[in-house]
Amino acid sequence: MDSNAKNVMETMHIDDVFEPEIFRLDNTLDHQAMKQLLAMDSTITIHDTIGGQLRELIKSNNPSIKISDNEYPARIKTHLNGLSPDEYGVWVYYPWSKKLVHLLDEAEFIEVRTNRNRYKITREEQDILSRKKCGIVGLSVGQSIALTIAIERTCGELRLADFDTVELSNLNRIRTGLQNLGLKKTVIAAREIFEIDPYLKVRIFNDGLTNQNIDAFFTGHGKLDMLVEVCDGLDVKIISRFKARDLRIPVVMDTNDRGMLDVERYDLEPERPVLHGLAGDLDPQKIAGLTNEQKIPYILAMIGADTISSRLKASMLEVEQSINTWPQLASSVTLGGAITTDVCRNIFLDKFHDSGRYYIDIEDIIKDRHVAVTTDNANKYDGPAKLSVADLKSIAQQYKISGSPVSVEAGKLNEIIQAACLAPSGGNAQPWQFLYQENRLYIFHDACFSYSLLDFNKSGSYIAFGAMLENIKIKAAAMSLSVVTDIFPLPNDHRLIMVVSFQDDGKPYFSHLEPVIGARMTNRNISERKMLVPDDMHALTSIASGIPGAQLQWFDTEDHLNEFAEILTDAEKLRFLHPQGHYDTFVKELRFTREEVESSNDGLDVNTLNLKPSDIAALQVAKDPAAISYLHQWHKGSGFKKISRKNVLTASCIGVVSMHGKSPLHFFDGGRAVEKIWLEANGRQISFQPISQIVFLTELLHDAGNIELSPYELKELAAINERFNKIIRREEGRFPVFVFRLCYAAGSETRSLRKPIHEVFHDIRQPGT
Repeated sequence: MDSNAKNVMETMHIDDVFEPEIFRLDNTLDHQAMKQLLAMDSTITIHDTIGGQLRELIKSNNPSIKISDNEYPARIKTHLNGLSPDEYGVWVYYPWSKKLVHLLDEAEFIEVRTNRNRYKITREEQDILSRKKCGIVGLSVGQSIALTIAIERTCGELRLADFDTVELSNLNRIRTGLQNLGLKKTVIAAREIFEIDPYLKVRIFNDGLTNQNIDAFFTGHGKLDMLVEVCDGLDVKIISRFKARDLRIPVVMDTNDRGMLDVERYDLEPERPVLHGLAGDLDPQKIAGLTNEQKIPYILAMIGADTISSRLKASMLEVEQSINTWPQLASSVTLGGAITTDVCRNIFLDKFHDSGRYYIDIEDIIKDRHVAVTTDNANKYDGPAKLSVADLKSIAQQYKISGSPVSVEAGKLNEIIQAACLAPSGGNAQPWQFLYQENRLYIFHDACFSYSLLDFNKSGSYIAFGAMLENIKIKAAAMSLSVVTDIFPLPNDHRLIMVVSFQDDGKPYFSHLEPVIGARMTNRNISERKMLVPDDMHALTSIASGIPGAQLQWFDTEDHLNEFAEILTDAEKLRFLHPQGHYDTFVKELRFTREEVESSNDGLDVNTLNLKPSDIAALQVAKDPAAISYLHQWHKGSGFKKISRKNVLTASCIGVVSMHGKSPLHFFDGGRAVEKIWLEANGRQISFQPISQIVFLTELLHDAGNIELSPYELKELAAINERFNKIIRREEGRFPVFVFRLCYAAGSETRSLRKPIHEVFHDIRQPGT
């Protein structure tokens, strides 16, 4: 070691020292320096196995000769050529462990240490590799990669960048001893590399990769031949790739999940989009300004939210809930070290030229051969088949006709049907069909669309049809038509919800609400909390009381809202975690793209949910039923509570509609009250959001039917129901049928679509129907 390096070493704190001192005893200064070192510190441990190393060297130089043990001393003496064994080779001192190790000098050391690489790596290939420079950013997975590269001697120089220190929780995947807690990850990795091979060049960057050191990292002491990027920071991921692309340096990334390795050959494809274009068109200069929330969708896109393992997805949904950050396993980290080293070697040796993503999924490759394959039983959640026109006619024939209703011209009838279709329905399922014949409008429940966990006993659908009747009555009255209804006219077949006929003797019926029908919408926007003004509260209470048996309760104190937030979000969590509830939500209800929205014209556009990009990204992850199955098994999933919690806490108030019973007709009439409240609220510029999962889920407690609930779910649901009944002070004989949130918030820009009228309305008067 030269004198300048020694001076630097002496001024460094021992925790920052990562390079050994090398002494050659044929050099007078080195000889004196080592003698002085031993004299000053009697605790230094000497490891001298030079004899064994010389035996290995002689053996590797004579592979075709079988040398006996008694021949080695003479051969070693000849090889030493007059030098004493102490003076031969080098002495390497490791200050952090106070160990002095006697080794072969560089050329012979490398020959012996890499001898067992032959001929998976030839000497000529080893020589090529010795001239390569590899930079590694991130030293969790990166430590395993660095050590594997060093052990195999896949390059001659390593540059290691990480700003972090080792903590106890890192030791599930980072190979180091407890005595190194608190040390820099760069220092620990460099020390271990030098303990394996003191002749490798290792340069460390203790601040990670920054704007100040990026040029030194990439081009200082010669340009890198490879960048291995395995860090957590989005800004570093992107900025380092732009730099690598500018310099035409290939990039390799391991994700520590499913053995996924990502390769970008910027050396061969300098115009290649960064991260294969998965990160979008991100300006590297603006990335650092993004919040962690804003970064999440980009990170998920980069790692491939659809391709990561189900266990990792489940774990990600528990971040900042039951765990601090996403998990990494030592086995996966070790595998990543092996895969990355192998790919880097083949790129260095010009044996591999492609870009792309590659998976070595051990759990998929090595598994029980004879485990029965579970068939996809998701279709059991799809409910009955869609009602055909023939079905509608057959059901309608069972109705006994009476009276003489007037015929409604096609134009007016279409307007009435359109108003009817603007009624709310759970998940915007729109579970209805209309048949007009003999001057009567037959309205059917098509359970194909509404069959779900929340529509147990069809209670949610009956709410929707009750709301529909109010729309029909209000719209018909605006046309001077009165409405005559026969509700549930077939006692044994509730697929026929009602038969509606019209008369010309129309009287005014809430005419001020008619213009609101087309504007009514769910608004999940959040604003600063403002109490509902007394005039608005009185108007809404009054309009609800117009439905016989309906009662509206208000809850607007902070204690009320906090309790409702817990109750309602606990119910939402249970729904998401239940297999059918998950299927209902992610297969039948949510629409993640504009194409999905416009092709179905039903369900909920995620853009109407007023979610942060990070929450939408979380929903994308949560689409995987296998991931949710893990959360279900672990009794976790509190992350789902975040979706609605803030909405409840910022509400002006929570409203609960109850009825004197829980029959289909009670829910139907409850729906009539809900629609009037909703229209009146929207007409007064008050935002309305249904939050009724609690009502429909607790129906399962009273009659579980064919719905499978685990003991844990039953226990949780019973506890939620008890808290709900307590806060609403439920009276004997009264039953809640709907819960909603009101607030003064800006209008939503996106609304749920409706199916074209021709898909649901069949006018028998018209040819071809």
